[in-house]
Amino acid sequence: GLRGAEMITNTLKPNVAIITDVTHDTSTPMIDAKKEGDVKIGKGPVISYAPAVQNNLREKIINTAEKNKIPFQRAASSRYTGTDTDAFAYSNGGVPSALISLPLRYMHTTVEMVQKDDVENVIRLIYETLKNIKADESFSYFD
Repeated sequence: GLRGAEMITNTLKPNVAIITDVTHDTSTPMIDAKKEGDVKIGKGPVISYAPAVQNNLREKIINTAEKNKIPFQRAASSRYTGTDTDAFAYSNGGVPSALISLPLRYMHTTVEMVQKDDVENVIRLIYETLKNIKADESFSYFD
């Protein structure tokens, strides 16, 4: 895992990476909401707080969601996200990265479920955020 993201980072040298992945709907049986947080399908994309997530980029995404009335949820990871976000953030000198996740029930089974509005809102949130990033805007981890 994460090798593709590292290859992209080293080959394309992106200025910013907005990563999408899935995350557990914590009302799913056998998922510990006390450990994973309160995340549910139908309540919007999940914006992550984690060491690999660049704070200013994350805040731009949150401000974009609020401005465009896109519902969203928050999640925190104290060490790593377990997604390509980590690979982008820690490769090629550190590509400023953020993670927008899609809530999912029954992950890694044959009956995975998402809510259609959540899918559409992930797309809207990425689109609206990209429209608001200026060509000369910096999200360096070191500024």
